[in-house]
Amino acid sequence: MAGPATRYPSPPRADRVRSPEELRRRREARQRQLRRRRLTLLGAVLGALALVIVVIAALSGGSSSSKQQRSSGSARGARKQHAPTSAEYRRESRAISRVLSYTPFVSRGSPRKREIALTIDDGPGPLTPQFVRTLQRLHVPATFFVVGQQLNSFDGGLRDAVRAGFAIGDHTEQHQNLPSLPSRLQAKAVQDAALRIRSFGVPYPRLFRPPAGAFDAATLQVLRRHRMLAVLWTVDTEDFTRPGNRAIVQRAVDGARNGAIILMHDGGGDRSQTLAALPAIVHRLRARGYQLVTVPQMLLHDPPSRRQARPLSPGA
Repeated sequence: MAGPATRYPSPPRADRVRSPEELRRRREARQRQLRRRRLTLLGAVLGALALVIVVIAALSGGSSSSKQQRSSGSARGARKQHAPTSAEYRRESRAISRVLSYTPFVSRGSPRKREIALTIDDGPGPLTPQFVRTLQRLHVPATFFVVGQQLNSFDGGLRDAVRAGFAIGDHTEQHQNLPSLPSRLQAKAVQDAALRIRSFGVPYPRLFRPPAGAFDAATLQVLRRHRMLAVLWTVDTEDFTRPGNRAIVQRAVDGARNGAIILMHDGGGDRSQTLAALPAIVHRLRARGYQLVTVPQMLLHDPPSRRQARPLSPGA
């Protein structure tokens, strides 16, 4: 009986010799595979980076939105003041030109609208940046009438007012009493201040307030050449006499009426009482339903009457 068949190991098979063409194809295949892996890795890194950017933007936007909501809530419905655009400036400038076509000066806006304009004279002074911050915090627009020589020491106050979007008017170079000057010097007093204001990036001023409200026929001729409207006032707080915070508030509120232009000061002396009175003035006027606007806004919203009266008080 035959035993189990004996198995012998197969003779080793000789390695198959690959052609150069096959070796080239294999190398190319490996290179393509490496490129695919690198692209996949790069895509994963870019995707993770994009996700991080989206998360950061969402968190930042949420924080900014909540701050804006808190800010608008604290203003209790007041409109936030912003720097006027060129289109807004052109509309307001056209409104000034329309008013100039029938009166060279205004002391009051239209009695039809429940609007009041706060105007602030004789600056900038050392407290002007605080005036600007207070008005911004209260979301109140205002009109500043600037004395040119004050920019020698307190130019930062004008920069702040411009940055906040407040209206800027001319108040002469050295707070001169214009009727006491010949026409040539009146023109110089007006133009010198206007050019200095213009150098701060402000459009050439279209509004002018004569110191103490004093002007004559020569003044009006000068203003006509410069296309400026003289802005007087309805209510003089007499804050330059430093009567105390309560007296300043009471005078502003007692004189309030539709279209009123209220006179206050941020320069020319210690104006800490005016600064302290400002929040109470704003709150009490708003409580009576008045909207606070700049002089150009008042002229644009509803042109004033052709009948304008000079103020009874001389101002300062």
